Amino acid sequence: MRLYLLIVLSVLLAGCSDQGVASQDANAPIKIEISQLYLTVRNESGLALNDVTIGIVPVGRTTVFGKFLGRLENAQARNVMLGEFVGRDGTPFNLRVVKPRSIEVKGKDVNGKDYNVETAWR
Repeated sequence: MRLYLLIVLSVLLAGCSDQGVASQDANAPIKIEISQLYLTVRNESGLALNDVTIGIVPVGRTTVFGKFLGRLENAQARNVMLGEFVGRDGTPFNLRVVKPRSIEVKGKDVNGKDYNVETAWR
């Protein structure tokens, strides 16, 4: 019985281990990680980013649930709870109601270069 329980637990943990890693380019200037409670955004562009916004794009809808971060320093990571994202009409994001398609992060570095990174939801 214990062996059976150990096998089931190891299979479940192995299936969940890659859940937070979004498939994106290894050289992407902005890294995005997804977990069950929050998104982590890391700036690896080499310069500070201003006017950073994160958007959760739902499947089949034009409404984007967004969150404004403001400034993100170089090599800084910021965690944002999923409950902090809201639609244009003030509707809070809820995984039970909305099926996300992708995450998009937009910002502009201090030299004026625009960054726009989009990653599929996993």
